[in-house]
Amino acid sequence: MDLISKNTNATSAARPVFYAGRFSDHLAGADLDVLGDWNVLSTRLDSVFERASNLVVLDLFSFPFEALEGPRRDVPVVLVLPPGFDAEFLIDVFGVVAFERLGFFDRVVTADDALWGKLRRRYGWAGGQRLEIGASDPEETAGEVADLLEAEEERSDGEGPIRRRTRFGKTTHRAQGAALRPQFAAARGNRADSVPFAVLEVGSGIGRWAASFDLARTRFVGADADGDAVEVARGEFPEIRFDVLDGDLTLPYDDESFDMIFSVDVMHRNPTPAKRALLSEMWRVTRPGGRMIFLDEFVSSRRPGVYPMPVRKFVGLLLEATSGQVVLEHAESLRYPYDDLVRGGLLSLSRLGVPKKW
Repeated sequence: MDLISKNTNATSAARPVFYAGRFSDHLAGADLDVLGDWNVLSTRLDSVFERASNLVVLDLFSFPFEALEGPRRDVPVVLVLPPGFDAEFLIDVFGVVAFERLGFFDRVVTADDALWGKLRRRYGWAGGQRLEIGASDPEETAGEVADLLEAEEERSDGEGPIRRRTRFGKTTHRAQGAALRPQFAAARGNRADSVPFAVLEVGSGIGRWAASFDLARTRFVGADADGDAVEVARGEFPEIRFDVLDGDLTLPYDDESFDMIFSVDVMHRNPTPAKRALLSEMWRVTRPGGRMIFLDEFVSSRRPGVYPMPVRKFVGLLLEATSGQVVLEHAESLRYPYDDLVRGGLLSLSRLGVPKKW
């Protein structure tokens, strides 16, 4: 079946597109951008994704998940789970092709609390990745999902922590994750699964990086100065500890408490004195031999409230704050998709010294 949308102009504002598959006839009169089987052929998907803010899959059984490769993976995906199937069946059918590929910016629609609980524990999904709706009919389901996504788009930044899963956010997150994951693996090394790996994220925000870790093998802790963001993070991951930092940015943890500490897009949001305080505190709570990882912007900016620092100057500040007790393990620049500037940089360092405790 061909495209049956009432709005097919690819140059119009981005909006969700709905893959209906077997349910296409049910949505023929809906004021939605609806795709049939013919439109998800690989040769046609690129034009579809150009206009998509989200891809909502209403019929999981017929959607070609193997086509979601490369830039196509940057569109946030919303999976509507089919009713009447248990977790084991859905995992067998969709685990590898779909569930394992969902990230923080993707969503799952189900009214079954028990099913959601099992899948969430299995794949480490955040609480906010679930969309709860009351409809069961395909047309009503699509309408409710569209309303929820539209409400998120309209939520202003001034109303608290940003919870929207946007295409830009997913694209940036995926690029950052590709750079960070090898460093996370290097920090963990050959540690046995039975030995807990203690990780602290400084500037954890609403907790979007927590899902990058196997929480069965990791003691993950997040800290942020924004109390509202911390409350959201606690709701996303109730099993994880998230702390609010005081104004002096002192980390509420003992010396040498963590095997790895990292921050993403945090340092350039703080003036030099705050940078120095954070670096000193991060070094203090890192165990000797542990890693400190920074992914940040190291280019000039005229945006208010932003204080980027050239990478050489940042390294100098880092050496000053740690009395030179660090060794650079890895450095790379990072250019985000659709960006003209190479504005990202990643630094991974090991802390020197002899442990005070074993």
